[in-house]
Amino acid sequence: MKYKLVAVDIDGTVLNSKFKISPRTQAAMIKAIEKGALYVTATGRAMKGAEFINDIFDKDLPFIVYNGASVVMGKSKKVLFNKFLEESLAREVFDIGHQRDIPMVIWTDDGLWTSSLCQKTIDYNKYYNIEINIIDSLDDIAGSNVFKIFWVGTAEKNQLIQTEMRNHFAGRLNCATSQPEYLEFFSVEAGKEAALDAVGKLYGIKPSEMIAIGDGFNDIPMLEYAGLGVAMGNAPEAVKAASNHVAFSNNDDGVAAVIEEFVLV
Repeated sequence: MKYKLVAVDIDGTVLNSKFKISPRTQAAMIKAIEKGALYVTATGRAMKGAEFINDIFDKDLPFIVYNGASVVMGKSKKVLFNKFLEESLAREVFDIGHQRDIPMVIWTDDGLWTSSLCQKTIDYNKYYNIEINIIDSLDDIAGSNVFKIFWVGTAEKNQLIQTEMRNHFAGRLNCATSQPEYLEFFSVEAGKEAALDAVGKLYGIKPSEMIAIGDGFNDIPMLEYAGLGVAMGNAPEAVKAASNHVAFSNNDDGVAAVIEEFVLV
C-alpha cells in the first residue's frame, strides 16, 4: 500500500456544509482503516469538538487538535504531543487584540476562556457546550498552559490582519485562519505538519506515505508536508496552489473520492 496514513481536517473537509459526514465518506473512512491505513483527524478544534469521529471507528486513533498544538489518542486520551504557546507571546497576542477591541477565545489545558461574551463567541461555544469564562487579561488564568488564542472577526478583516500579524510575529509564533472568521495564534513549534511528523515517527510512516486533506490556510503546511497534499474543491485558490491534487468539494464527497482513488486501490 503506497499511502499508509490519511490525515483529514474536519470543518469544510470531512464535514459537508450541513456539518454532516456523508454515508459514502464514512464508508470510505472505515474501509481505509480495514485495509490497514492509519486515519488521523487533523483539526483546529479542541478534542471535545472532534470526539464524534470516535463513533465511526472501533480503534484508538490519533487526533491532531488545536491546529497541531496537541496530539491525543481518541479513545484512551493518551497525550502524544503538546506544544503550548509561550506565555510572553500569549500575553502579547491578547494585549494587541484587547487594544483593538477584538473578541478573543483562549484554549488552555484547563478550560475555555473569552475576552468578550458576544454572539460570535457564544455561537462558537455551541460546538463544545462547556463553561466559557470571561477574562480581562491573561493574569486571570496565570499558571494555565495556552494551546491557542484566536481572534474573532469577519473574513475580509482577517485577511488583512493575518498578513500584518504574520509580519509582526514572524519566527515567533504561527498565525493562520482555521475558518475565515477565526484568526488563530499558536506555538511556532506546533502546526498540523509538526504534529503529523510526530505521529509519523511514532508509527514508522514516512511523509511520502502520507495523504493530507484540508481546505483552510492552516492546512497548507500539512498539505506541503505530506507525500500527497489534497485541497478540497471548496478551498481558497492559495490552498489549492499549495497542494498536489484538488478533490471534489466537501458537499460532493471529496474525501471519499480521494480515499477511494489513492487508498482503496
